[in-house]
Amino acid sequence: MPVTDTDLLSPVEETQKSSSPSLLLSGAALVGSLVEGACAILVASASAKLFLGLGAVAGAVKASRLHADIVRIPVLLASAAAALITLLVLWNAWRARNRSAARWRKRPMTVRDKFSFAVTILASVISLALVVGEAIEHPIFHIH
Repeated sequence: MPVTDTDLLSPVEETQKSSSPSLLLSGAALVGSLVEGACAILVASASAKLFLGLGAVAGAVKASRLHADIVRIPVLLASAAAALITLLVLWNAWRARNRSAARWRKRPMTVRDKFSFAVTILASVISLALVVGEAIEHPIFHIH
């Protein structure tokens, strides 16, 4: 049986030939991920601009209908309820984690888990403090 040039190709040369399409595919995936990342950043910044704009509008119309009791009180109640529910869920998760029945599967919390737990508790406590502060401050400074 005669030997041809294709029989003499080394595996390294074949790998080099086949890496060109995978390099092209990798480049296309990289460009696609960059475009997707840029899109996500733009969408997030648009949301942040929206919240900033709504905050500015709320600050500018402080004496308007948005500050009326019919709007203010339900928002305060919803905020307090959400903060209390969040604290209840965190307390229940902590209690379930520390039960004797869960000891066999308990893993140490990662730094990220601890940070998330702390930020969530802090945000809930601050929300409750702001609701209490508003309830105390409003009758003093906003006499109807």
